[in-house]
Order: sequence, then structure tokens, then C-alpha cells
Amino acid sequence: MKLKMNLYKSICTVVALFFSMLLIACGTSNNETIELSLEQQQIKPFEISKNFYDAVKSGGNADKYAKQLAELSPEVLKNTLKTDAQKKAFWLNTYNTYVQYLLKDNPDLYKDRSAFFKEKRFVIVGEEVSLDILEHGLLRNSRIKASLGYVKDPFPSSFEKDFRVEEIDWRIHFALNCGAKSCPPVFYYTVNALDKELEDSSKKYLKKEVEYKKNEEEVHVPALMSWFRGDFGGKDGVIQILKNYQLIPTDKDPDVEFLDYNWELDLDNYRK
Repeated sequence: MKLKMNLYKSICTVVALFFSMLLIACGTSNNETIELSLEQQQIKPFEISKNFYDAVKSGGNADKYAKQLAELSPEVLKNTLKTDAQKKAFWLNTYNTYVQYLLKDNPDLYKDRSAFFKEKRFVIVGEEVSLDILEHGLLRNSRIKASLGYVKDPFPSSFEKDFRVEEIDWRIHFALNCGAKSCPPVFYYTVNALDKELEDSSKKYLKKEVEYKKNEEEVHVPALMSWFRGDFGGKDGVIQILKNYQLIPTDKDPDVEFLDYNWELDLDNYRK
């Protein structure tokens, strides 16, 4: 009898150990599944962004991608946009695509440009947002629009705090297309090559727009460098950028004059 009891206890111990190991294994498997699912979800916002961009550019059905951006989980987007490079790429593309999307559908919106940029016209992760929020709140770290880039909003929304960049990159101004003739062309920016792509956009735009008048010791630069002069480091910063891009001699310090901006509507201006 004693032998049978010992055998019974041994069998029970083995069975218990087996089920314990099985539970541990299942737990690990579930964790791995969750992590894999999370990785897959992290890719999704950029996939939606690219599909949205391509559909608007080609004249395809973009409505479903706008809907997907609206219904995207805030947690998924937050987990995706962890670095400034990821945030810049995503919001640049979202801004540029939405400008084309809205104005192709209704060009009359451009008759009141202030309202076009200011009013909340679309939804991202359940949040009603405007083009101004994307540009000044997210891409410019909550800078007040009319402050020339020198004043930060002391009361940003929780949406801005969750998704804005940490550091302002002045090159975004030569990547954002607001639909006007003087805007830089539209391009789809990628995270991995973002620095090179922003450099290319900036160099091309400035080379096209900047005019150095040697005899007058003046340099004429885009109006963007006036509107957001704080982002560029003031006039001294503008001069240094022009020198770095070899648009003015490194030993000169010309007066800076700002060009007029051509607000004529110019859609489908994509980089070749």
C-alpha cells in the first residue's frame, strides 16, 4: 500500500510539473505573439500613409485611407512614432497628402487660405486636426504661428504633446507643400533616408529661389525664411545656411531681402 501511495505521488508530481511547463510555454508563446503583432501594427501607419499618398497622386480611391488614418489607434501611432525622424516623415507626408486631397476635391477652399489652414478638416487617430496643427503643433514643436518661430505655445494640446517633434528642423519648410505656386514640390519622405531627402529638397528649393546680387551686396531669399525666421536662427542663421549651400561667398555678409510669395494655386506639383 505504501509503495502504491509513493508511486501515486510521483505520478502526480510529474503530471503537475508537465502542466506547469506547458503553461510557461504557452505564456511565452502568447508574449511572442503579442510582440509580433505589435511589430506588424507599427508598420501599418506608414503603410496607410504611403497608400494614401499614392492614391491621391494617381487620382485613385483615397477615401478609404483617410478613413484608416482616422480610425488608427493612438497607442499604435504612439508606438510607431518614437523618434523625430519617424515623426517628421509621417507628418510631412500626411500634411502634403491632405493638402492635395482636400483641394482636388474642392479648390474653392483656397479662396480663404487662413480658414483652409486653420479649420479642423480631417481626423487622425480619432482627433480632429487642422493643417496648422500638423505644421506648427507637431512639426514645429508647438510654435505659435504668428511669432516668426520665436514663441512656443505654453498650453499645447495633449495630442501635440504626444506626437510632436522634440527639435525643430528648418528644412521642413522646404518640404511642406501648401498648394501654392511658391511651394516646394511634393515628395514622399522616408524614415531611413530622411536626412538626405530633406537636404536634397532644401538645396534644390534654395538654389531655385535665392538670388545673390553681388554689386548691391544683397541676397534675396524665400519669404519662408522671414515667416519662420526663428526656426532658421534669425538673419545670421539664414546667412550661414546660404554659405553652407554655397549660394553666397563665405567671406561676404550681404543684406537679406525677402521675396514675395506666389499664392496662386498649383496642384499636382510633385517632384520628378
